[in-house]
Parts: sequence; C-alpha cells; structure tokens
Amino acid sequence: MEYPLLGTEPFVVEFANTRAVHRGEVVDFLATPELVRGWFGSYAALHRAQAIHIPARDAVRVRELRDHLHRVLAARADRDHPGFEAIDAVNDSAALSQSSLRLRWSEDGDPLAVQDSASSGTTRVLARLATEAITLVTGPDAAGLTRCLGPDCRMLYVKTHQRRTFCHPTCSQRARQSRYYDRRTGR
Repeated sequence: MEYPLLGTEPFVVEFANTRAVHRGEVVDFLATPELVRGWFGSYAALHRAQAIHIPARDAVRVRELRDHLHRVLAARADRDHPGFEAIDAVNDSAALSQSSLRLRWSEDGDPLAVQDSASSGTTRVLARLATEAITLVTGPDAAGLTRCLGPDCRMLYVKTHQRRTFCHPTCSQRARQSRYYDRRTGR
C-alpha cells in the first residue's frame, strides 16, 4: 500500500495525515493493525530510521491519539480551539514519556547528552508524538502549520516558503487541472 507520506514534514504532522483523501474518498491509513505496522514501517524506511514496532493490541490507542493530534494541529492551522478532550489526551500521552537526559562520555571522545526514557514500546512512541505536537503548536513553526488548498485534500503541512499553498506537487497539479476544467466548461 502507498501511504500518504510527504517526506519533508515533522513526524507528528505525517502521523496526523494518516486519514487522508485517496482517490476521492477519505481513507484511514491506520484502520487495521496491519496498516498501522505498515505505516510506521514506511515512515522509518523513508527517513532511514530504526523501525518502529507497534503491537496489534495497541492499534486502537494509536488511532485515538492520531485523531486527537489531528484535532490539535488542525485547530492551530485554522486558528481555532481543538476542544479540551483533545488537549487532555495529548497532555496525558506526553506525560507518559518519563524521559530524562543521560550523560555519555567515551574515554577518547567528547561528552554527549542522550535522551533516555523509562517508557517503552507504543507508550514511548505515542509520548514522543504528543510531545512533538506540543512543541510544534507552541513553537516558532506554529504559524507555518497550514492546511493544503488542494481540491479534496485534508493534509496538513508546515509552510516553509511563503508562497507554498499545497502539501505536495500533485495537489498543485490537481488544482491547476480543476481551474482549467472550470474555465473550459464555463463553471
């Protein structure tokens, strides 16, 4: 399956975009445990990162947090309020991170600060996503969080150029084709 990965967006934005319009209908790319596993695998492969394993029993937790994160990010993009249920769910997930910095220092190298987490597995991944969402919506990139203007597209992205209005070149092309069709048919 081809997942809706833009490739340039923060992890949390890519994750929030897993319910997208595909061939004219809204598709939940995390609808089954297999799709959850496939999406995380595709994300890791795209970013040459370590694979993230989500057990089948945690698929519902993953989808629930995705929905809350999407509400929070979309509300920020729309300059709206996401509702307290979404805020509480994101805060609860972030609180599970139980992370701290650890000092590593090899005998022949420089000191290095390493993030260490007492949580593991799905809880660690969800806590990371929630923390990244909080950092995004409260940080300097928050003003760039935007909805794609493509026809039937509901993807979010972080605007890195002031003239960017689409999440991906394919949305830009569809919009151009739609305008051409409208001009030709007199709509």
